Amino acid sequence: MKTLLLSWLMLFWSSFADAAGPSWVSAPDTEAVVAAMEAPLPDVQEDWVTYTDPYATVYAAPGDQGTALRMSRYIATSLPRVAEEMGLPIGNRIHVYIAPSQQVFFEMQPGRAPDWADGTAYPHRGLIFLRSPKLRVGSAEPLEQVLDHEIAHILLGRAFGAKPVPRWLQEGVAQLVAREYTLDVVDRLGQGVFGDDLMSVDELSQGFPADPIRARLAYAQSADLVAFIYNQHGQKALHDIIREMSVGKTFAAALRASTGMRTDELDAAWRGRLASSSMLWLRPLVSDTMLLSFAGLGFMVMGGLALRKRRKQLHEMADEEDAVEAWYAQLSQGVFDEDDGATDAIYSGLGDTDYEQGGHQSSYGPH
Repeated sequence: MKTLLLSWLMLFWSSFADAAGPSWVSAPDTEAVVAAMEAPLPDVQEDWVTYTDPYATVYAAPGDQGTALRMSRYIATSLPRVAEEMGLPIGNRIHVYIAPSQQVFFEMQPGRAPDWADGTAYPHRGLIFLRSPKLRVGSAEPLEQVLDHEIAHILLGRAFGAKPVPRWLQEGVAQLVAREYTLDVVDRLGQGVFGDDLMSVDELSQGFPADPIRARLAYAQSADLVAFIYNQHGQKALHDIIREMSVGKTFAAALRASTGMRTDELDAAWRGRLASSSMLWLRPLVSDTMLLSFAGLGFMVMGGLALRKRRKQLHEMADEEDAVEAWYAQLSQGVFDEDDGATDAIYSGLGDTDYEQGGHQSSYGPH
């Protein structure tokens, strides 16, 4: 009897865990989170400037004073907007550091930053590190957009606490609130559609691939998946998914609770829309390079046609000059035939206005 009861309890618990249990295996490390929150702020040089608003403090070297002031004013309005769009509280103060050099950018951070990063975020410590505009020469993305992206990471990380935030949700939401759904994202999606290489919802849920090309596609698909959920089911559905997953529910359970859909139903609808999008199909076929090639070919064709037309005009002018010389030669010899074609050739070149002046025959006509 005890064995039967134990088996029943184990079956009940496993079913419950599959339906609504946490997506992680090990217990949350709350002590590490608390330690991070209590850690001291990074040291800055004495000559650094500081700007404080109700939600954040911005630090920068004297050469970036204007940028720091701009970021401080921006975050005062941007942070409430991003928090509202994500359905999350603003939380504790955020500290933003604008690094004047690549070396300082790396040295100030409590962790290791990627070489290509424009900005980094440490949610539990409330830290954001940005590279100075002087280091971002040629970058198309405004620094404000980078800041919004990192703010999203801060808010999501705080909402999930010690639980890891799924990569697709982390990057998808950050791109959405930072308005980073650009033609570059469309290009990546188009390449995935064109190459029949799109990842499924389940594949994205397992993390990003190690292959750089596939990782870029996963990044783009994450933005599109979050945008698809937002557009199809509304902002509240996205808020509910974030909230449900932040308390430990799986994406499948959170999706079902917020939209009534299963993951396979979402996957079919989402990827079906991607596959049927003509814009995504055309982008890989009509890249910027190909557009330039077509434009160059068009100019060559137009130039050839213009050259042929000009040569034809020159030939006609030469024929007219020969006809005029022949006509004057006849006049000088006192020989003139009214039926000769030379007269018509002259006047057809001059036009009707020159041929008839005031309703009278031209003085060049026969008397």
